[in-house]
Amino acid sequence: MRVAVARAGSNLAEREIKLSADLDLPTIELPSSYSPREVSDFDYLLVYRDSRLLLQGTGDTAIGELCVDFSDAKLNRRANSSIRNQNIAKALGLKGGLRPAVLDATAGLGKDAFLMASLGCEVSLLERSALVHALLRDGLGRDGYYGEEIAAIVLRMKLHFGDLLEFETNSKQFDVVYLDPMFPVRRKSAKVKKDMALLQQLLGHQTDGAELLDCAKLLAKKRVVVKRAKLSPPLGPGKPDIEFKGSSSRYDVYLIA
Repeated sequence: MRVAVARAGSNLAEREIKLSADLDLPTIELPSSYSPREVSDFDYLLVYRDSRLLLQGTGDTAIGELCVDFSDAKLNRRANSSIRNQNIAKALGLKGGLRPAVLDATAGLGKDAFLMASLGCEVSLLERSALVHALLRDGLGRDGYYGEEIAAIVLRMKLHFGDLLEFETNSKQFDVVYLDPMFPVRRKSAKVKKDMALLQQLLGHQTDGAELLDCAKLLAKKRVVVKRAKLSPPLGPGKPDIEFKGSSSRYDVYLIA
């Protein structure tokens, strides 16, 4: 996979130079107006635009771009729309003023972590892709970009880089461990969102689901929550203790004795 840090229209600035050094990636300069489809030397570009870091697919197969932005209107509508009655809140075991400490061990673009933080949970985000981690770090560290309400939610989100399979599992550090593994998109399903299609193109699909579940059970004090497609089999060989089913997805809950 060939990735470069790019800047359009002028010399590389300090932030591009730092990003390329942090990720050990080459840098390139592009014309002020360019199309990612015209770039053939790299599969993906990391580009700053309007104070946000974006990851763009390139070439003939370019299908869009990724950016972590917690001011997204659709995300916030869900966070503000009776989320305490939604399945994600039920799966976390929210009761009264109880707000569990959560490890989102497959953080992705951080949308589920944001929803959990909007419920009042302290959420640690673990991401094993260096590129996706860079997008998350940018989205979480955008000082002055978010309004007061969103900024308060973001403050409850703490980012970590690493793989759950290499995580220290000899102590119960979190009330809940949350998993949403990346699995192949079903070709016969409805239109897949471009950001999810690009994320899967970038990361591939995970084949270590059962191992992730075993590690999560070692870390969780109270429960492991696994987000699955509605008709998908359970993540591991055993059945979950509780299921919360929605129209297209479900949450499998494994209680820790």
